[in-house]
Amino acid sequence: MDTNERSELCGQVIDGRYKIVRRIGIGGTGVVFEANCTFDGSKVAIKTLRPCFLHHIDLGTRLRREAEVSKRVAHPGVIKALDEGTLYDGSPYIVMPLMYGESLSRILLRMNELPQLEVAALTSRVATILHSAHVAGYVHRDVKPEHILLNRSATGELTVHLLDFGVCASATASEEEKKRECGKVFGTPSYVSPEQASGLANVDGRADLFSLGIVMFEALSGRVPFSGSTVSKLLLRIIRDDAPRVSDVVDGIDPNLDMIVSRLLARDPKNRLPSARALSRALAPLMGDRRPVERGLAEMLNETSRVLDTAPTVRCTVPEQRVA
Repeated sequence: MDTNERSELCGQVIDGRYKIVRRIGIGGTGVVFEANCTFDGSKVAIKTLRPCFLHHIDLGTRLRREAEVSKRVAHPGVIKALDEGTLYDGSPYIVMPLMYGESLSRILLRMNELPQLEVAALTSRVATILHSAHVAGYVHRDVKPEHILLNRSATGELTVHLLDFGVCASATASEEEKKRECGKVFGTPSYVSPEQASGLANVDGRADLFSLGIVMFEALSGRVPFSGSTVSKLLLRIIRDDAPRVSDVVDGIDPNLDMIVSRLLARDPKNRLPSARALSRALAPLMGDRRPVERGLAEMLNETSRVLDTAPTVRCTVPEQRVA
């Protein structure tokens, strides 16, 4: 990966409205910049494609779909796109608020694992976001700790956002797009569901629940349930092997929480909890009044994390690059 990718945009003013300040992130397909709005001086984030993907039809569609998702999913945990447009080279860009906080991946790097009630509370919050996305016709397909952003409000309340719908599946996608996706694996290897690992294009919200189950397993135990020396071996294990129980690797796990994680990690989607709303309802009795639990989570956040930081975890034996 060229560390100077898209550096020519720094200092430029896009569409007379956004002056690019610096590049703040680069991923498998996209580049994110910090920019200042020329009309009010506020800071925003601008996301566009890496140069090698400028003319990739599907990637351009997916970037625009992120803006679409932010408009159609009515949940405060989905970051709203402020604007969108086209750069000088014909590639799309979207403008979003510059987010602050600490990703779950960063928290796990500091703490290795989290208490059970905190994991239940955080999972419930993410599940409500996923429910809204699923109802609107979207499957995220890349739920993982890096994409779960936590912050503390001025009054000490916990805020949770689910980031990056860049590889989401849409119920309104064209048949041509769905055919092109068939046989491809979308998501991050250690967190994909068996149906994603098999290259199925028509996955539903239960695929996201499997990924969220892996996040829960990792947050409770400090490790992911599946590993492999190569991506292909890892994906094969996810397809063929049953996940271990959290109670097999961590002592003192609440039996009800253990059962919830186990159901989420069922290989057959029919054996999982049926929906993200059902997951929230299953977790509710474990927490009682979740407000003090959420405040405890908010107090765990590192106050020095002033900008969006989604560094990957180090619990996997294969590179954690998003595929497809």
